[in-house]
Amino acid sequence: MNLFSSSLAADIARSHGIVTVGRLLADGASTHVIRRHVTEGLLVRVHDGVYRLATSADTFEARCVAACLADPEIVITGVAAGRLWGFRHITRVTEPVALVAHARTPITSGIVLRRTNQLDESDAVRRDDGIRIASPPRAWFDCARDVDDERFESLTEWVLDHHTSMPTLWRLTTRMTARGRPGLARVHRVISQRATWQKPADSRLELRVLNGLERRGVGPLVRQYPIVLHDGTRIHADGADPSIRWALEVDHVTWHGGRYDAQRDKARDRGARRVGWQVDRVTDLELAHDFDAAIDDLVDLHALRRAEFDSHRQRNA
Repeated sequence: MNLFSSSLAADIARSHGIVTVGRLLADGASTHVIRRHVTEGLLVRVHDGVYRLATSADTFEARCVAACLADPEIVITGVAAGRLWGFRHITRVTEPVALVAHARTPITSGIVLRRTNQLDESDAVRRDDGIRIASPPRAWFDCARDVDDERFESLTEWVLDHHTSMPTLWRLTTRMTARGRPGLARVHRVISQRATWQKPADSRLELRVLNGLERRGVGPLVRQYPIVLHDGTRIHADGADPSIRWALEVDHVTWHGGRYDAQRDKARDRGARRVGWQVDRVTDLELAHDFDAAIDDLVDLHALRRAEFDSHRQRNA
């Protein structure tokens, strides 16, 4: 005997095994039948009026659906939304983190609640499975209170690369500016370091190298700087000092490379040299073996390039 109609069964499957009392009643079940299903262990209470089908796994997504069905106005955000969006560089959570307006009295168990007076319609997206989730920019902003500066800077680069633009993050930050808002100082520290036109760094390793060089007085280098070769090809250096036409590339030989990629990189470097640029490379293996020594080498190469460039300019003055 089927417990539910085929349409409700499909809805429950789409909602990760979560169902409300309202949907059960609309499907023809009486309150007595619902209580019996709970008593017999067929339904597991998650929140008041919200149940999980016992045969369905208690997944993170199911918990988020249950929270949203218990209070349709809350929004899953921060690192919880980041997990749902597939953000990198965040801590992993098992409980939903939800935004709720100050005036509401929402559910209080199995969820981390955060109150806000700034929640626009553009801040939330409703998924097909019933989860009301913060948009990638809003989820990014709310992650700031839960990760350190280094992780948040890497997260910012990842979000820019996959979801949004720097002007969008600036507009959101301006709208969210309020004294005492958790994470706001970290947001300002990170995004104030970037020009709005800069492209994101390709990976966390590139970002560590650029920051390491900047701490040693090299830079700030321009990320993903475009260099136009003689044939019109445009390449983008991981970091560049345009004042002396010096570029840096970080090679990930542990996960890509091979003969074809090495040949292509050498051809690109020769092309850059023909238009007056010096390209120096460092590999992830070198950085893993002795990060500080690799940074020392790059600092020396940058200094030699500056001396060479200045000498050439004086000879031609």
